Amino acid sequence: MPGRRPLEPGDPERIGDHLLIGVLGEGGQGIVYRARTPTGTPVAIKVLHARTAADPGAGRRLLREAEIARRIAPFCTARVLDMGVFRGRPYIVSEYIPGIALDALVARDGPRAGSGLHRLAVATLTSLAAIHRAGVVHHDVKPGNVILGPEGPVVIDFGISRVLEQVSTRSGPVGTPAYMAPERFERRPAGPAADVFGWAATMVFAATGHPAFRGPSLPAVMHAIVVGEPDLDGVAEELRPLLAACLDKRPGERPGAAVVLRHLTHDYRPGLSVLPGLVPGGSVGVSVPVGSVSGVTSGRRRRVLLGGLIALAAAGVGVAVPSWLSRPDGAGSGTVVGTNSTAPSGNVPGTPLTGYVGGVLSVAFGRLNGAAVAVSGGGDGTVRVWDLTAGKQTGTSLSGHAGGVLSVAFGQVNGVTVVVSGGDDGTVRVWDLAAGRQLGAPLGGHAGVVRSVALGQVGGKAVVVSGGDDGTVGVWDPVAGRRVGLPLSGHVGVVRSVALGQVGGKAVAVSGGDDGTVRVWDLAAGRQLGESLVGHVGTVWSVAVGQMDGRAVAVSGDSAVRVWDLARGRQLGAPLAGHAGSVRSVAVGQAEGRAVVVSGGGDGTVRVWDLAAGRQLGAPLAGHAGSVRSVALGQVGGRAVAVSGDDDGTVRAWSITMSGRSPGPRLFSG
Repeated sequence: MPGRRPLEPGDPERIGDHLLIGVLGEGGQGIVYRARTPTGTPVAIKVLHARTAADPGAGRRLLREAEIARRIAPFCTARVLDMGVFRGRPYIVSEYIPGIALDALVARDGPRAGSGLHRLAVATLTSLAAIHRAGVVHHDVKPGNVILGPEGPVVIDFGISRVLEQVSTRSGPVGTPAYMAPERFERRPAGPAADVFGWAATMVFAATGHPAFRGPSLPAVMHAIVVGEPDLDGVAEELRPLLAACLDKRPGERPGAAVVLRHLTHDYRPGLSVLPGLVPGGSVGVSVPVGSVSGVTSGRRRRVLLGGLIALAAAGVGVAVPSWLSRPDGAGSGTVVGTNSTAPSGNVPGTPLTGYVGGVLSVAFGRLNGAAVAVSGGGDGTVRVWDLTAGKQTGTSLSGHAGGVLSVAFGQVNGVTVVVSGGDDGTVRVWDLAAGRQLGAPLGGHAGVVRSVALGQVGGKAVVVSGGDDGTVGVWDPVAGRRVGLPLSGHVGVVRSVALGQVGGKAVAVSGGDDGTVRVWDLAAGRQLGESLVGHVGTVWSVAVGQMDGRAVAVSGDSAVRVWDLARGRQLGAPLAGHAGSVRSVAVGQAEGRAVVVSGGGDGTVRVWDLAAGRQLGAPLAGHAGSVRSVALGQVGGRAVAVSGDDDGTVRAWSITMSGRSPGPRLFSG
């Protein structure tokens, strides 16, 4: 919205109690007035154009976004002060920030560099992290929406473009093309990862004076963003890998705002130092305890984990080495939770189960013909079944997905043992494990990737729940092969994980996603139950439902493990912290009569937590050489066993004991 001008005939003199002074800018979305409150405080008022406001839902959506935005921490953002409707047109009153927009500043004074560029990057990213924590996605991060005010950089206009895009069905996505993520052009749902892309493109412009993606025409720019490489010429060497990671074409591979911020601020915590430089290919920093590498002599376990952490850094994940690696014997404090015990057949449960071409993206636990099995989904598009007693794959791989299998769930449908899977191809599929074949046609309905599936019983009938990139939760009848009711909507951005459970006698689905919220859905009523569970730091990667002391709880993973009382809608205790990186998967169950959570993370470890005590049990379970994508928990021979799947392409089984070491040969004898 370039340009400023005085009021003209046809402009209103007042909006509500605010006296208008002039016009700050106009554009395709609306007009922005400079105004004063009755007490003389300067404010900015954005009013939607009449043609936009003609959509009866546009005003409601805009005001709802504004109400959410009012909860955002006021630092680094222009605060939303008021909202309303003027002559049928919705408006938002926000704090007036005197200053110059970043694009105008670069045009006048040239690119930013040195400490000035660093302060700009940190301030704007801090703003985005605050916006995402409040469940808001900006949708239009660009130099024109960064104001260099007297107190530092401020991000403006968050949340508005999303509403306008829902109205603009013919002209395509709303925003500034050079700063829009590829998924926006492909009409896929855009979550916080799109903001990270826009932020990185904005920083490239600030550092160089040119866009990251250029072309002689709008189609050429769009083509460059979707298939081309960013032009990082002129960007300081220390920033290039970080910005390249943020400009990845795949939303799921971009680091979150909080991860990038930790790198920019060097994550200065006691005992940690940041390794100099970044691994080419888009890493975002690796934190290692000072002195933990030199003098380590405990052998292969350390070398494997350290290698995995470096591999994670190369993949763009911010990780830190667990403190126990600094101990010469590698021992953790407290009781031992899991060991690699030898089964009667001579197989070692801790030995990796291999066979995948690519990573293991999902695992589930179950029983097939009386035997304990693990089911997994891989990046090669196959579903595989593993006999945990024999330590080998059983049957042939189940093929059908055109892309990675991101989630699997185990259960029964009409007395048949099945696995439900969801994946990159946007379909949900049901497999008869005994017959080794797919049941019916794929369940297609999500507008994008299916990230998570869950299988359970509602009213005595089997039901499948799914979540995906389109931001919705789907409910399916696997027998009839059709969707039940309308998609459950409310999440802003990708739904990463879903689970099924009971709350107060009601069958519910629980979901978590990129907007940093966990939501509970009443399946019978087809609506959200209560308020969203907020307080997460960034993306909610995984959710699970279980019981603790007779009450229904949800467990979620973001940068830590969090436990929620579903009946009361509140968090129980402090977050369970320990993973050095994001918590990618959680599972709830019982071990020796006690409620436990198993978690897997970007640091390559599996951890076990005592829910009642609110603490970690024993040392992290290490051995994977990459990010642990999925964990599951079940019983084998009367003992609790965790199963984990990893980017390294392996499935592993771990014995869970509350005290002492596992008895070894008896582990898988039942």
